[in-house]
Amino acid sequence: MAQKETAKPKKARSFTAAAMVFGAIALAIVILLNLMVSRLNVIWDMTPTGMYKLTQSTRDYLESVDKKVNFYFLFDMDVLSTDTDSMPLYNAMKEYSEYDCINFQAFDPDSDPDKTKELQNMGFTVSQGDIVIECEGRTKHIPAYTMFETHTSSDNSGKQATSSVYFTGENIITGAIEAVVTGKEVKIYFLTGHSEKQIDTDFTTLKTNLASRNYIAEPLNLTTGSSVPEDASIVIVASPKTDITDNELKVLNDYLDKGGNICFWMAPNEDTVEYTNIESILADFSISMDYDRVTETDTDLYPPNDPTSFLCSIVVADQTSSIDLTSELSQFVDQGAQPFMTNTRSFMQIYNEGNNNEHVTTGSLLQTIDKIGDGSSTAVGEPMGGSKPRDRITDVVLDLAMYSTDSSRAGAKIMVMGNGDFLDDDNIYQAYMTIPVNLQLSVFSWMYDSDKALDFGIAGKERTFDEMNIESTSKANVINVIFIAVPVVVGLIGGAVWLRRRYSE
Repeated sequence: MAQKETAKPKKARSFTAAAMVFGAIALAIVILLNLMVSRLNVIWDMTPTGMYKLTQSTRDYLESVDKKVNFYFLFDMDVLSTDTDSMPLYNAMKEYSEYDCINFQAFDPDSDPDKTKELQNMGFTVSQGDIVIECEGRTKHIPAYTMFETHTSSDNSGKQATSSVYFTGENIITGAIEAVVTGKEVKIYFLTGHSEKQIDTDFTTLKTNLASRNYIAEPLNLTTGSSVPEDASIVIVASPKTDITDNELKVLNDYLDKGGNICFWMAPNEDTVEYTNIESILADFSISMDYDRVTETDTDLYPPNDPTSFLCSIVVADQTSSIDLTSELSQFVDQGAQPFMTNTRSFMQIYNEGNNNEHVTTGSLLQTIDKIGDGSSTAVGEPMGGSKPRDRITDVVLDLAMYSTDSSRAGAKIMVMGNGDFLDDDNIYQAYMTIPVNLQLSVFSWMYDSDKALDFGIAGKERTFDEMNIESTSKANVINVIFIAVPVVVGLIGGAVWLRRRYSE
């Protein structure tokens, strides 16, 4: 006679049913909470630097703004939301748009040419990813490339690699809002006293155009002055015929030590003058100036009978560089403008012996053309001016415009251009000066907009990732046992216990 199966106790069956009910309830609550959170669009930023949310200083400031600020973002937000690397920018745009003082408008410049033209009529050259902020007729243009800053380091083989990426957009954007709301004046001073070109006689068109961008241009005489004015954002030295004095050298170096910005437009000079003090400033930024005038020998690269006016090349920033002053110039090339320089001297990068130049970042902006890609050029540097004999420079690519910044001097920046006429009243609207003119505007933005005037005191937010470094295979095996094998064994034991109790008498 077969043994009759013992029925499961009623109490056990009740316990199992209750557990299933509570499990179903818990699952329903989790699903409901997820649906609610997704509808509320709540974000918890667990990053150490608060990468995905605005800082308290920005939120407090935006709450205090009592004026309407038009905020134009030239990018499709739906597209941006799918780019993982751009999540800090995407979330920042969403948060800015939620404040009452912000009239946020995001659009694709290619899909909305009318809106793009409207911004261009304000005097800006804009491209995808840029931001334009306007309040009561005052405007600021923020180029897309300033939103993130990439820091690089060298590996054991000396190759450059990206070591960290910082989101710097919040500081720049909030500073720009504050600038257009308050109407702060930005001062650009043109040095006088050395037979330079003058802002009120030679650069009147430039002065008007700068005013439309909220830059105020004024002359500056330092021959008797003891300091550069505190409101000076940029100092320009435009084609000086003589060197600066020792006192001016000290004053300008003091200005640079505080994070100042100087543009040297150093046109060729036939006179027997040595720019000893100016060269001293350039040397501190790892730049050497030649006493020459560049002449092109390839007839395909210059107009008939004018070898000192020639086609040149735009130096594209390295992908690992955090400084990009030339990428926006490509749109002018696409529209038919050609990189062109006339009546220019040349420069070169130097490495000061015995000095530590790790804190100095130097790069080229415009160069003579390298046709075959071997570092050679058909342009030559014909000796001109100075009191010392100079050699003729041949067979090498020549730098016509350069930039440099020194982190040990509060981020001081300089720019050198071998031509001093490209922005004067006779040349500013000439088609052949389109590239140099817009390059200079990009440098102005780099020197001023991306740093000082738009500085709201918000540090860049590093994009960090949690990681675990395992030193050896044996340690990796131990970690695998702890995090994989042990949970599996515990799960199997738990399953066995449950099965045994499930079918026990």
